[in-house]
Amino acid sequence: MTVMTSTSNDLAAIAQRLRDLDICILVTRDGDGTHGRPMSNNGQVEFDGDTWFFARRDSAAVREIESDPRVELAYSATERGTWVSIEAEATIVDDADENHRRWFDELGRWFPEGPEDSEVVLIRATALRVRAWGEAGDLDVRLAD
Repeated sequence: MTVMTSTSNDLAAIAQRLRDLDICILVTRDGDGTHGRPMSNNGQVEFDGDTWFFARRDSAAVREIESDPRVELAYSATERGTWVSIEAEATIVDDADENHRRWFDELGRWFPEGPEDSEVVLIRATALRVRAWGEAGDLDVRLAD
C-alpha cells in the first residue's frame, strides 16, 4: 500500500513500529560512496516525521550531511518482526536551547560535557518516505516529495 500524503494515522503506524527501537544505522553520502554508522534514536521519543541525533560538530556524519543532505535510516528488530527504512533529508541544528530540550542523561556516555558542550550539534532527519515490513503488515508512506 502506498500513501502519498501523511496523515496522523500514517505517523501513528510508523511511530508504533519505531517505538523502543533505539539504535539505527544512519547512512550518509560523500564522493567515495555511502557510509553507515550506528546512532542512538533516543528510543523513547515519539516519531513525528523528524528523527534527531546528537553528534560532534567535527564528525564525518556532519561533514557529509553538510555536503549532501540525503540520508537513510535503517532499523531492525528481528525478534519483534519489524524492519523500517527511512529516506530523509538532514540538516545540522546548532542551537543550545534545542540541545537542552532533547538531552537526556544517558547521552553523557558519548558527550561527557553535556548539552553545553560547544562541539555538540543535532542532526535533524526529516522523513520523505518510510517503508516498513513485518508482522503488522507492510507500509510505504511518502511524507514529502
